[in-house]
Amino acid sequence: MTRVLARPSDSRGPVTPARPQLRIVVRPAPPREPPFDDEITSPSPITPWDQRLPFERRPAPTTRVQPRTRTRGLPDPAVWGRHLLIGLIEAADGRRPLPQLAALLSPSVGRGLAADFERAAQSGSAHWLHRTGVRTLRASEPADGVAELCATLETGARVRAVALRLEEQHGRWRCTRLQLG
Repeated sequence: MTRVLARPSDSRGPVTPARPQLRIVVRPAPPREPPFDDEITSPSPITPWDQRLPFERRPAPTTRVQPRTRTRGLPDPAVWGRHLLIGLIEAADGRRPLPQLAALLSPSVGRGLAADFERAAQSGSAHWLHRTGVRTLRASEPADGVAELCATLETGARVRAVALRLEEQHGRWRCTRLQLG
């Protein structure tokens, strides 16, 4: 906080105390680029500013993460998810009835897709899924019997994202969450 002093005999306004003068010192920084091969004159190009850190070096860990093995005999979720997406594209295009995929979808996902396709039909246009191709698909299994997939779908010049959650039900995969982007 700055203290304001008033001048007793002068009515020109308050006066602030003067700040002490700071002295600025400019020091050159050492070069930080590595030398080129023809510039190295000594066997060790370490300068006084390039001291090694005082940490001890440990060998790299030799443990490796083992991929999760499926104990229940479920198919690969990436392959299964790709087939499901192709089936959804065919259903959006009218080449496959949506109830044919009902066993692969949870009831809530099936109702949501049916409402989405119906909304597109009422507007007089086709759903954006109808002329789509699966571009990429990635799958991960965070827990036994659960798989999460993300895919990119190519619709003409656009690329859209899709996220799926698969859960094991009665010995097979079932899509319990679907997010069309």
